[in-house]
Amino acid sequence: MLKATGARCWPCLGWEFGSFGPLWVRTEIIDLGMREPMRLMYASDLHLGHWWTRPVAAQLLAAARLTAPDLVVLGGDLVDGENALPQLGDLLRDLTTFVPVWAIHGNHDDRVGILRLREAVLTGGGRWLADGFDGGALRLDCKVTAPDHPAPQYPGPDHRPRVLCTHYPTDFPAAAAAGYRLVLAGHLHGGQCVFGTRQDRLYPAAWLHRWHGLKFTSGSASMLVSRGMGDTFPFRFRCPREVVLCCLT
Repeated sequence: MLKATGARCWPCLGWEFGSFGPLWVRTEIIDLGMREPMRLMYASDLHLGHWWTRPVAAQLLAAARLTAPDLVVLGGDLVDGENALPQLGDLLRDLTTFVPVWAIHGNHDDRVGILRLREAVLTGGGRWLADGFDGGALRLDCKVTAPDHPAPQYPGPDHRPRVLCTHYPTDFPAAAAAGYRLVLAGHLHGGQCVFGTRQDRLYPAAWLHRWHGLKFTSGSASMLVSRGMGDTFPFRFRCPREVVLCCLT
């Protein structure tokens, strides 16, 4: 892990309140058979709109400047209320000065409505992934699309590596069956309180939900689940807040 301030060390093993501690950059190397390497940063569960998530925007900016990704995907649960839309817009205006940003929605974003969230993203200079992705060497989707029925923006055969950016880890089985090589998800916050780990599973939450973990595989498909950047319930134990930097090769 790499701390967004640039210091290389392991997260503390105690309690954390809100978003006032360090944000960690979790780096994962994924072989997709890319012609040229690409660095994709997945940042989910910002939960802007609470006083304890105010540092999140500055932390994401610092992480992106530190690691210089080729693109950033905001993976849903971006705001917890309409009062956070201006903060989201300011964040996007700052981020998009040096990196393209795409966004999807999560369940908490339904409180403001998908159309209003999309408008805030576009007004801030970001792009809405459901409108289509023009990423060249990579195909990036926000919902599972069968390989024999390519999305309208990609007519004809499409042999680019297929990556699904979704909010929900429960999409993984369908994505693996549809031929996606990589799935990026969030939503679960790592359970927020972790008392033990085994084979990338986070306990006790993994006893309650099968997708409480860091990485899953099914055939040639992998899923990375982010522990997220912020929380509605602002307490964590041994569960560092993070963004996931995917080094695609």
